[in-house]
Amino acid sequence: MKNRIIPLLRALVKINSVNATLSGGPGEKEISGFVRRYLTKLGLDPEIQPTDPHRTNVVAIIPGINPNDTLLLNGHLDTVGVEGMDAPFSLRQAGDKLYGRGTYDMKGSIAIMLLLAEYFTRHPPPISILFTFVADEEDRSAGMEYLVKRWLPEFFPLPFGGIFLEPTELDIGVSHKGVSWYEIEVFGKAAHGSRPSEGVDAILPLRSALAELNDIQSELLNSEADPLLGHATLHASIIDGGTALSIIPRRSRLQWERRTLPGESQTRVDLELERVIQSVKIFPGDHRVKGREIFVRPPYKVSKTAKILTRLQDASPHSKLVGLSFWSDSALCGQAGIPSVLFGPIGHGAHAVDEWVSLKSLIRVYEILKKLIVSFEVPVSH
Repeated sequence: MKNRIIPLLRALVKINSVNATLSGGPGEKEISGFVRRYLTKLGLDPEIQPTDPHRTNVVAIIPGINPNDTLLLNGHLDTVGVEGMDAPFSLRQAGDKLYGRGTYDMKGSIAIMLLLAEYFTRHPPPISILFTFVADEEDRSAGMEYLVKRWLPEFFPLPFGGIFLEPTELDIGVSHKGVSWYEIEVFGKAAHGSRPSEGVDAILPLRSALAELNDIQSELLNSEADPLLGHATLHASIIDGGTALSIIPRRSRLQWERRTLPGESQTRVDLELERVIQSVKIFPGDHRVKGREIFVRPPYKVSKTAKILTRLQDASPHSKLVGLSFWSDSALCGQAGIPSVLFGPIGHGAHAVDEWVSLKSLIRVYEILKKLIVSFEVPVSH
């Protein structure tokens, strides 16, 4: 298996699939073509799904002996940018570590999925398998949204579960935080710095907004923590405003991110935006303020009794159940009615310049997922 994974991963890493909107890369079209050709050579009939000019998914189905039981496997094709990396698109091996952009997040897992497809085209699986390779996970999840809204509804019954091969250190991810982005803009009046009475400063009121965010953060840290995910959090992300040192600023902007927990009310989270807006409104001065929600993705937690979870625990009994701080496409799949977990290799440096994945763990993930699928030949009781 080692001799199969390394050259396949080398070919995947060689393809620049840096996210187009997040990092200004070429997007996923080239790597989608590679995956489609690979699956076609296996005798499958993969479908390319263009979600926009730079965004393409690839999906393929291997029918099972029992077509009413269906498993969804998922991996994302895009990576983050490569600034500061030396030779990011060349795979380098140092012992068990395979270096290169995307090795850990998550082209190593893409290689596993392709090798599983190869195995199960030669050995018909007891269940049907949906292989889904999606675009844009690193930014707005356009690829997964396309699957959920336009492709998965064709399946009935829906897959009994999904496995998202995000890196989890061989643990089983059963929950993760959600993410909400917010923004306020403050409007004042420009004037020369020597004539402050003629202007309205749009930056100073932001200190009230930052103080309010600090109060909210304190409240979150003093509230009950999730046993796997810890506390909900927020942080100020971007502040901009002003045009020159000698000009009173006529506009400023503050953006922040809120990480949410399963069970939190989104309405309550949205009210935090109103608190920030009100804090700026009561700051002395003739400024104006407006705010908006930029983007929301829900938190997710799979049921303890979900078949996908119990089956994966049987196949990998030494894996711990963990919560993940990052957001994942699995939340959209779960919302669509497909219980999902995260399970992937060991490594380091997702989004960092020293990204690497453990070769031994890639082989282990492959073996465990193959074992899980084959286990459907024998009923399991709990």
